[in-house]
Amino acid sequence: MNYTKIISLGLLGGVIAWFLLLSLPGSGPFVFNLIRDDLANYLGEEPALTPTPTVVTPDFWQKIVADHTLSTVAVQSFKDGKIVREGSGVIISSDGVIITTFDVISGADVLQVFHNDRILRAQLVRYDGFKNLALLKVNATDMSVARLGTSYQFQSGQDVIISGKLVELSNSTALSQRGMISQVLSRDIILDTKTNYYISGAKAINNSGIVVGMVYLRSGEVRLVKAEIMDDFIKTYFDSI
Repeated sequence: MNYTKIISLGLLGGVIAWFLLLSLPGSGPFVFNLIRDDLANYLGEEPALTPTPTVVTPDFWQKIVADHTLSTVAVQSFKDGKIVREGSGVIISSDGVIITTFDVISGADVLQVFHNDRILRAQLVRYDGFKNLALLKVNATDMSVARLGTSYQFQSGQDVIISGKLVELSNSTALSQRGMISQVLSRDIILDTKTNYYISGAKAINNSGIVVGMVYLRSGEVRLVKAEIMDDFIKTYFDSI
């Protein structure tokens, strides 16, 4: 008996059968499911599906900025009656404690905060020039508080939205722009985004709407203090009072 001829005829018959099966209307999904079931039986589990990339639209980022408006303030620093620096701050307690960057308040003798339609005198209660962080206290109650993401894992290429406030004609207005994580360092993060005089003290928010850091300018670059460092600085203050 010619076994080679029998095997060849068998293979040819199988090819013809699959061709006829695929040519039938609606046979594509049936064949796919049949192959998937065979793989599942062989591997002991169903093959993992390829995840669909998440597309972030401009409307999505605008909603995040709107949600964070109430927990963001504009900060102005004065020296001898003149404005020396402007930036943003983040409300961290409902009774008026605000965190900003040390850059915004350094060298000032008077500090004021713009919150909603109010101008509030601020007191410096704690600062750390090395960490570039400062805490201010204003006389206010029932303020909206930002949520810090202290366990966020930074990676190059991640998108963030930078959200802060600035003063225009004695009123605060929202400041926002897109950014991308460029470099991840041990102490802080470098962002690929437009440099802006008013950007210091603004929030860096991820696409889950959580504050992952606070931005500032250094040597022509936009950098970010991690929320983890901010949280530790805040806890040290509250533990001391």
